[in-house]
Amino acid sequence: MAVSSTTTTKEQKQQEKKVSVDFFHIDMIHDAMDKMQWSTAAKLMRHLFSIQPAYAFDVNTKDQAVNGDPRNLSPSKININIVKMSWAIQFEQVKNGIDALKKTWLTPKGKKQLIERLQDTGDFANNCIFLGYSEDVAYLDATAQVNFKKIGSKSDTINAWYGAMGNTVLKICVRGYTSKIDGKDVFIIEALGFYLKDTYDFVDENNTSEPLGIWSKDRILDKKESAIYMSSYLSGFFGDLARVYSGFVPVFNNDFKSWQNKHDTGGDFIILSDVLWTKIEESDKVVFL
Repeated sequence: MAVSSTTTTKEQKQQEKKVSVDFFHIDMIHDAMDKMQWSTAAKLMRHLFSIQPAYAFDVNTKDQAVNGDPRNLSPSKININIVKMSWAIQFEQVKNGIDALKKTWLTPKGKKQLIERLQDTGDFANNCIFLGYSEDVAYLDATAQVNFKKIGSKSDTINAWYGAMGNTVLKICVRGYTSKIDGKDVFIIEALGFYLKDTYDFVDENNTSEPLGIWSKDRILDKKESAIYMSSYLSGFFGDLARVYSGFVPVFNNDFKSWQNKHDTGGDFIILSDVLWTKIEESDKVVFL
């Protein structure tokens, strides 16, 4: 809250009029997230604002960062410490995604990716090759990841998951080794690992800036409230907004881009979570190559 002052003269005495002016900046959003107990979302946004100088992905650099070897990214363009699978597994998008991916990862493409990972490591026909024996998620993403599933939707409930990750990619990696059964090459799976990979960025892939919610210093409006707000906003009923939703402001991708340009702070980056390792059924442990 800022206080602006003006002076007037009445009966040759100056009297001060003080007018309260409320304002909202996008670097206040992480404080609102904390108030809503969106701890992971708040940490991600604070990390974005901490990066100097400013850096923004475009469509090409984003694609390269997402699909390339994460070990080649500079430290400012990747974070592996904030998002934890122990937090993510609370949400149905992740729980359901893990259940589905565990059952379906060994598609022809998944098996092809597994074979390519083995070939990148060595000659598995003549040597025992090990994959996935690490807790370094960047290393695992580059050497042992074999399939993925997109999870989350823009129609999801606005909650702590929506604020931190929203639409993202759930990936699966393998831990195991090659062997032979009846003279045939096989891969023996000891565990399956699940983790999240996403970009924290404000890239618009069309000419419309993506909306990021309607925020105040204390919270974000839910879907129902947002629909009412935007109906009044687009209709020009600003008096109604001032009465019912005082202090709330719609936030768009462009607002973050403008901040980066103006302050030379704030950097887009890749998110990698830690890995949730799961046991595998005995009947699924052997993959014939």
